Amino acid sequence: MTAPEVSCVIPAHENLDLLKRCLASVLAQRNVAMEIIITDDSTSSDVADHVGSVLASSGAARYLAGPRSGNPVENWNAGLNAARAPLHLLIHHDEHLLDPGYLRMAVDKLDRTGAAAAMAGTRVTAVDRPSRFALVAPIASRLWGRAHLLPALNWIGPTAAFMFRAGHRFDPSLVQLADVEFYGRVLRTGALARLPGVSVASLGHHGAQITARIDPRALARRELGRLAERRPPAVTPLAHAVCHVLIGLRSGARETADLRP
Repeated sequence: MTAPEVSCVIPAHENLDLLKRCLASVLAQRNVAMEIIITDDSTSSDVADHVGSVLASSGAARYLAGPRSGNPVENWNAGLNAARAPLHLLIHHDEHLLDPGYLRMAVDKLDRTGAAAAMAGTRVTAVDRPSRFALVAPIASRLWGRAHLLPALNWIGPTAAFMFRAGHRFDPSLVQLADVEFYGRVLRTGALARLPGVSVASLGHHGAQITARIDPRALARRELGRLAERRPPAVTPLAHAVCHVLIGLRSGARETADLRP
């Protein structure tokens, strides 16, 4: 069996329609040796049944029951702990890959450059309200690669837009800023390689999101304070101020999304 070049970790939680679309987009990737790991924190058996019926005989994926701790970040880390490839991609069930050559391009770019991570673009749609990423993205395109700005501008967006080298885990003490803190920590180990012309799709502001059950702005303020207490690095007062403004902004363009696979 060919050793995997990249491990695609898909944390799942209840929403089977989203998981189907996400998984189909990963299976459509071409010319790359990959393993797929699905860590499932669902209380129902829908995800497990689907994965079993589609992949039981192919060996293309592994299904793992998640930790069911109530902490979604621990479900992400469970998949990364099981990953065997030297490169990792965490793709949430509300994200999907638009380009079937994405993984191949990202692996090749990291092999050529030796960078710490490779980043694709982002295309975000929203179900019932505008997405702030449409506003942040034009600014972000001018700031890529500056890890110290991540607490102020989450310019990467969905985790599937970020392929990184093995050995990194998310901080389970964070929720709203878990991915932002993770990106910054990875990028302090090396450079970021961009993948121009490649985008990852993400569905924003829907009921299955972690932030649908919390006040994201209040939580972000608490977590920014927690990060500011850590040395190094410090989260500057300016980063605090900018983040407090940007996290509440929404763009004016509305888009609709079809949740069917």
